[in-house]
This record gives sequence, structure tokens and C-alpha cells, in this order.
Amino acid sequence: MDNIRPKRGKFFYGWWIVIASALLHFLSGGAFYYGFSVFFNPIKDTFGWTSAVTSIAFTLRGFETGVLAPVAGILVDRVGPRRLLITGWSIIGVGFILMSRIDSLVAFYGSFVLIATGMSLGSGVVMNTAIANWFTRKRSRALALTFIGPGASGLLAPLLALSINLIGWRDTLVVTGIALLATGIPLSLIIRHKPYPYGYLPDGEVRATISEEAEAAGNNPRPSKQPADTGSDVTGFTAKEALRTRAFWMLALVFSFQQIGTSAVTVHIVPFLESVKVSTAIAATAVTGMTLFSLVGRLGFGLIGDFTNKRYLIAIAITLQTIGILIFSYVGNGSTWLIILFLLTYGAGFGGPIPLRAALQADFFGVKSFGTTMGLMSMIIMLGGLASPVIAGWIFDTSGSYVLAWQLFALTGVPGIALILLARPPGDKQEGWLRAN
Repeated sequence: MDNIRPKRGKFFYGWWIVIASALLHFLSGGAFYYGFSVFFNPIKDTFGWTSAVTSIAFTLRGFETGVLAPVAGILVDRVGPRRLLITGWSIIGVGFILMSRIDSLVAFYGSFVLIATGMSLGSGVVMNTAIANWFTRKRSRALALTFIGPGASGLLAPLLALSINLIGWRDTLVVTGIALLATGIPLSLIIRHKPYPYGYLPDGEVRATISEEAEAAGNNPRPSKQPADTGSDVTGFTAKEALRTRAFWMLALVFSFQQIGTSAVTVHIVPFLESVKVSTAIAATAVTGMTLFSLVGRLGFGLIGDFTNKRYLIAIAITLQTIGILIFSYVGNGSTWLIILFLLTYGAGFGGPIPLRAALQADFFGVKSFGTTMGLMSMIIMLGGLASPVIAGWIFDTSGSYVLAWQLFALTGVPGIALILLARPPGDKQEGWLRAN
């Protein structure tokens, strides 16, 4: 067997992929997933729509993302991430510009779905697959660093709120679309599919050849490094094989239950806080705080995920998320200070499973069909968050309060805690495949 040794004197290209992915996540999270909550009330008020009707756009986003996730996974496994990312970010930028011209509910839904289509091709599954291919021993850490991007993306929410106040939501969408085109496409060019064609092994290691081993023994003054150039080291389950395992469905259910609460909170955090007389500026700042505090979970749980049981860490994180949503339901007049406690608990709990989910999937099923497997799992997870934003909006429209919604969604995390503790990896498929902790 070849001796694997770290490549010295050269910065491992996988870390450039991590940096570029973090920046792309920062843009997508700040402009669309978290930052778009700032656009919710201005657009709703312009056309006189109800909260439930406006929230349907976010449900369509979740549905479309879930449907396209397997497609993106199959494509990234077959053609690599770069083409998908360039296409995706082109669609995203154009989608934002088109949304600035909407004059009807149908146009709003259509532009929202267009942007979500670009996001499916330009983030999530595509970048996670590349990182899973480039890292093995350091996979959880690499994913944790990648998800600093969406964790910090809440910083864009106050800027978007300020821009809306100064130039209006339509012009803000135009500026955002142009900025995303100008930054997203160049960053996409950095992402590469697998390390083998570029002379690397995962984690930046290379095989020491016979001549190099001889040199180490003092018999050869001219070393020769011969990195692997094929994907022969890629092991694990095919997507079809993974689907047949109990572990796949248990993980999918875990994150489906988790998604119910997070999807509703992401959409309605600003509308809810405004409904209890919190100013728009403070509400937008709370979005920033939510994503920044999620960095505690993303980094803390992600960085130690390579050294301890990921399932236990996910259980702890979902427990924190559940407590956080329950606290959120009590925010109101005279108890605005609870926002801080909500951010501390929900932020860390919401952020923790994000890098661990991809890392645990790779531990359980390998990386042979990582993108396709993640895409299929994402489609199932999507079901968890599909209806919750609309339900939260409907509860507010009918009762004038979000309290019941938050209390219901806090409870939905409990089954996920139990399931992740019961989940077990399927049997090893190939020798050398990484076992789950």
C-alpha cells in the first residue's frame, strides 16, 4: 500500500474552495435566506397582501429547492460544481432584478421561484459536495469554516433595511442583483470538483512513490511525487444503496423535524418582532444576531465534530433550538430583553447541525454519490419546512399573534432529538470507508 504523507510547502487548494464557498454562502444567506425577511413587510404593504399569502412565496421556495436538490446532486456528481454555480448565480442576479419590477402576486411568486432555482444550483448541495470530496479527516472542520459564511450573512440584513429606507425596496433589489452577479460568478470559478485530477488527495496529502521512499533511505537524490489522478479512492454507497438503508430515512426525518421551526423563524422573525412593537432597525439587527450567534454552533459543534460523536452533538443542538423557539414566543412588550436569550439558545442550536449534517452523511454513506444522496435527503427534509411559514402567517392573520405558532414549532424538534440518538450507521461497504463516530 502507498504511504500517504502531507504535501509540504504548498497551500492546499481545498482551503481556497472553503473560502470561496463561505463567501458564496454569505451572499446567498444575506440576500435571500435571512436578509429577505427585511423585504417581507415592505412588499406586503405595497400590494396589501396578507402575511399568509406573502408567505406562500417562501413555501414555493422550499418546494422548488427540495424538488431541484436531487437534480443538483445528480448533476454535481456527473459534471462537477463549477458549471452549476456559474449558471446558478447568473439566474440569481437576474431574478433579483426581475423581482424589482413585479406588479402582481403571480409575478412575485414567479421571480421568487426563479431566484430559488438559482440558489439550488448555486449553493447548498453543490458546494457541500465539493468540500466533502476535498476533505476526509478534516471534513467536519472544513464544513464548519464554510458555514461561517451564512452565519455572518445576517450582517447584510441591517444594510438591506437601511437601503430600503433610503431608496425603496425596488431599487434595493436591483442593486442587490447586480452585486450578486458581479461577485457570485468570479467566486464560482474557484470551486473544483475533486482533488485527484489536480494532483491531490483529500486533506492535501500525496502518495509517496517508491523513488521518494528510496530517497528517504538515502538512496535517491531526486525525489518523485506521484499524486493520485483518479477517483479510485472514492468509496461508499451509491445513492440507490443509501436509500435502502434505515439510517438514510432516520437522518432525513431528524432534519425534517428540525426544519419545521427554522423555516418559520427565518421567514417571520422580522414581521413577528415588528408585531410586538420592536422597531424595524432592531428587528433587522436581530436577524444579524441570529446568524452571528449561529456561528457559535456552526464553529463550536463543527470543529469538535471530527473528534466526538456527531449524533450526540446534533441532539444537543436541536435541544437548544427547541428551547430558543419557546423563549421566542414570550418576547413582547416589557420582555424585549428575551431576544438576547433567544439568540443565545436558538442561534447556537440552529447553527450546530448545519456542518454536522453533511459530515455525518459522508461518515454514514461515503462520498461516492455524495451530491445525489444529499440532494435526495434535502428533498425529504424540505417537507418539514414547507408549510410552517404559511401556518405561522395564518395564525397571525387570524389571531393577531405569533405566540401559538412558536409554541407549536418548538415542540416539533422533540422527535428529531429522539431519532438522532437512535440513528446508527449502516455496515461498512468498503474497506477504508470512514466509520461514523
